[in-house]
Amino acid sequence: MFKAKKIKIIPVILVLISTFFFCLTMFKSGLKYEYGLGFWGPNGHDAIWHLSLINQLKKQVPPRNPIYSGTLLNNYHWGFDFLVALISNLTKLSSSFLYFQVLPIIFSFLIGFLSYKLAFLVTKNRITSVIFIFLNYFAGSFGWIYTLLKNHQIGGESLFWSMQSVSTLLNPPFALSLILILIGLILWHKNRSSNSIKMAILIGLIFGLLSGIKIYAGILIGLSLSLYWLFNVFSSKKIFGFNFIVCLTMATVSLFILFLLGVLQGNQLLEFKPFWFTSSMIQSIDKFYWPKLASFKFNQSNILISLIIEIGLIFIFIIGNLGLRFLGFFTFLSKKTKKVLTDFDKLIIFIFLFSLSIPLLFVQKGTAWNTIQFLYYFLFFANLYLAIFLSNLWSKHKILVFVLLFLSSITSIGTLKDYFGNPSPSFLPKPEIEALSFLKQQPRTDSVLTYPYDKYKKEKMTTPIPLYTYETTAYVSAFSEKTTFLEDEMNLDIIGFNWKKRRLEEEKLFSSTDKSFIDGFLISENIDYIYLVKDQNFALNTSDLQIDEIFNNGQVRIYKVRR
Repeated sequence: MFKAKKIKIIPVILVLISTFFFCLTMFKSGLKYEYGLGFWGPNGHDAIWHLSLINQLKKQVPPRNPIYSGTLLNNYHWGFDFLVALISNLTKLSSSFLYFQVLPIIFSFLIGFLSYKLAFLVTKNRITSVIFIFLNYFAGSFGWIYTLLKNHQIGGESLFWSMQSVSTLLNPPFALSLILILIGLILWHKNRSSNSIKMAILIGLIFGLLSGIKIYAGILIGLSLSLYWLFNVFSSKKIFGFNFIVCLTMATVSLFILFLLGVLQGNQLLEFKPFWFTSSMIQSIDKFYWPKLASFKFNQSNILISLIIEIGLIFIFIIGNLGLRFLGFFTFLSKKTKKVLTDFDKLIIFIFLFSLSIPLLFVQKGTAWNTIQFLYYFLFFANLYLAIFLSNLWSKHKILVFVLLFLSSITSIGTLKDYFGNPSPSFLPKPEIEALSFLKQQPRTDSVLTYPYDKYKKEKMTTPIPLYTYETTAYVSAFSEKTTFLEDEMNLDIIGFNWKKRRLEEEKLFSSTDKSFIDGFLISENIDYIYLVKDQNFALNTSDLQIDEIFNNGQVRIYKVRR
């Protein structure tokens, strides 16, 4: 009795302790420090984009494009952002507090809890389930070996391109998609042999929601379920069964959501570019940099040698990203040899197939590296088979299991230490907080004009770096809750907006000495306010233009365009 309770309490304790460390990548960001609002890691860009979108969704659905005024947002899955906006409107909690402090705890707990439920349902083994929890929080790549040998430091989480378990919360839509996938798979595993139409529709609905939250997950699960159903048709000769209804419902819901979000109106998502990741992996200084091999590869005319090099790079790419997860594939080999592959295993094989082959063969138009997000799901489910492998060792080799768990999580240690540092890598200065708060209180506007982002200014600055020069971000839109004429060129690339014309117009505007051109442009483009920081200025004196200074705190100036 006591032993049974002890076994059941272990997963709870593990989830609670792991949640604390798991959330460290988020907790400190968005809070006020002596220098302003601090942001760690990708939060200095990605989170700012989500906050800008969330604040637009709090006002209207579909949302206005927060970083390209005068347009509605399309070709982007904003399901997660809508959820945050809805919670914020209902609870009156700020978007920032929900994003950085509240939802990470909820998402982290659910990922741990549901991981345990799925693993125990599939394996009936509590040790496997507990290990699966740990791996979903902390499993990492082999990047730490490279950084340890080269720099005598522990790091290299994304050295082979893919984000690892510990950084899951830095991509909240991905975290939410995992929760939906886990719920859907738990229900699917429990009911796959039933004829319950209601349950099949429910599962299809849950999976269908993925298209609005993380399109990569929607594509991956949709293709995997469809192929699983098709193979079952050949073996069972039964077409219109449980899995058919799941697939049909998912397809219907997905198409409806994609149409609603304007994704179907956008450009083609993927572009065929085989082995882009393996090539860029050895070309990029911040990846598995191997310039001599890269040079040899691209100057190679012998097809056989080129093929051997490419196969070797694919091997490095896969094993490097997997880390010790590669041991889990011995579990697969054992199951296949013994002919004990379950329905769940067969479905996961298709998930592995698509989540690995898509990033190896395709890139995303606009921002090529975004396609690596398919691989995140490959690594997530690889955790389960490593957990099974380690649990099989547990009874006779407990110490070895602990050693392997430690080795699997070394890159996570290297990643987490970066989030303990102070000050933050990027920040929003206090004078800008004051200015953006003032701008937020102004009447709703059509557009706020900001100065063109200058990436070269960052090179001259030391940490912490203010957001206006840290990266091209949506920070003016995010913290003023207004739409801007042009911000965050990176995300505009991702969603397929032709922003370069506006960029040229902005540059011409601020460098022009033609008063008539400037005044005419501000009116014709429906610019209501102009937001300038420090030495950002027009070529002409602002007193000569049809604008009025309405705010100046010595660091930030805000002008209102006369109508």
